[in-house]
Amino acid sequence: MAAATAALAVSALTISQAGDWLRRATGELRHETVLMAQDAAMARSEAAMAAGRFAIDPEERRRLRLTATAYCPDCLDDDGPQLSASGAPVRAGRTVAVSRDLRRLLGRKVYIEGVGVRVVEDLMHPRHAGRLDLCLPNKRQAVDFGVQTLEVVILD
Repeated sequence: MAAATAALAVSALTISQAGDWLRRATGELRHETVLMAQDAAMARSEAAMAAGRFAIDPEERRRLRLTATAYCPDCLDDDGPQLSASGAPVRAGRTVAVSRDLRRLLGRKVYIEGVGVRVVEDLMHPRHAGRLDLCLPNKRQAVDFGVQTLEVVILD
């Protein structure tokens, strides 16, 4: 009988310890679940904010009138290859930069009046607004281009 009582006491102690462990583990799992839910909510929020920055509102006009300027990448004093905001190298006849208020156009295909179809690959300095900057092959073409107001049509 003493052996049975001892076995019963050991079983009760083991069950008690298992219950304590289970409560601790359950609490830790609850805490981890809360943290994961918070992380997921923050990720959704950040994704929505990023999508809003670069998405074109369906109600927004698909035609814009922008002040256009031009530059020549070879005329700059920099010896290294210049990279655009998209990570692509700056190339004459291809690279188009827009002011930061139009950053939602980054990566979008646009038709520029008198120029043709281009993909917006770069962003201008924050001091500019409502502007477009074309990369041209030489300084003479850039100077001749001057400052113009052009219509830009968003194609995609």
